Amino acid sequence: MAYLVLLSALVVAVVIGLFVSRKQNRQLKQAESEGTKLLLRNLSARQREQYRAFGYFDVTGSETGRRYRIFHGRFSNVRELGADGRLEIGKCFMPEGDLVAGDCMLAQKIALENRELAALRVALPF
Repeated sequence: MAYLVLLSALVVAVVIGLFVSRKQNRQLKQAESEGTKLLLRNLSARQREQYRAFGYFDVTGSETGRRYRIFHGRFSNVRELGADGRLEIGKCFMPEGDLVAGDCMLAQKIALENRELAALRVALPF
C-alpha cells in the first residue's frame, strides 16, 4: 500500500513538473521573440541585413572608431575586426541580469556605439 502511495505521488510530481516546464519554455520563447524584435528595431538597415543573413552585425566604436562584430548570443560573442576585416581578439562583456540574447546584443551595441572605452574596461579578452 505504501508503495502505491509513493508511486502515485511520484506520478503527480512528474505531471506537475512537465506542466511547469512547458510553461517556462513558452515564457522563454516569448521573451526570446520580444528580445529579437527589440534588437531588430534598433539596428540600422545594414546591420539588420547582416544579422538576418549571417547571425551577426558590425558596429563602430564611439571613441576609437574600431569595428566590432556582435554575434548572436549572450556572452563571448563580440569580436574586434582588424583593418582587413578579419576577426581578431574577442571581448566578453554583458549587461547584468538574466537577459535573452537579443537584449544582451542590443546592450552591447549601445555600449560600443556610445561608451566604447567604458565597455572595454570591463570586457575580458578571449
